[in-house]
Amino acid sequence: MRIRTGAASAALTAALLAASAAVPAQAAENRDAQQYRSVTSEKSARAGSGIGAFRTYGDNVHFSHTVRGHINAHGWWKVLSGPARGVKAKVTVDLQVKRGGQWKTLTRASKNVYSGGGSGKRTAAAYKCTYNVGQYDFRSVIDVDLIGYPDDNYKKITATQRLGCGL
Repeated sequence: MRIRTGAASAALTAALLAASAAVPAQAAENRDAQQYRSVTSEKSARAGSGIGAFRTYGDNVHFSHTVRGHINAHGWWKVLSGPARGVKAKVTVDLQVKRGGQWKTLTRASKNVYSGGGSGKRTAAAYKCTYNVGQYDFRSVIDVDLIGYPDDNYKKITATQRLGCGL
């Protein structure tokens, strides 16, 4: 996970960075958790405050619990602080497979959602397996762009999952 911050939470950022220096990273995801970014707009800069801090979330690619023979990946975001509670974000999820040593996107889904998660506040990408034999590596790439605010190119990449989903 990665926390994104705006000008309003500079003190929070400094405190979290100081705390993270004392905590050893235990997994690749934890190493990414302490990276921060600024999300502000011309309007918020003039007002002297940013959008605040938020975190990008995504689950590992998995077999669907509702549609037999499909694999799914979900992406969402949550506000940590600041005025972003009333802001929607465009959440894009790429469901990818590793073939020939490279990651290829099988499907992409985007949706404008409020902070939160759950079925109404997330984006779902789904892919129909052609058969359930053969093992392939899958992952998802989640991009959260707050609507009306500039964004960098950070994307959350979930852990690789080996699944018996034919292509």
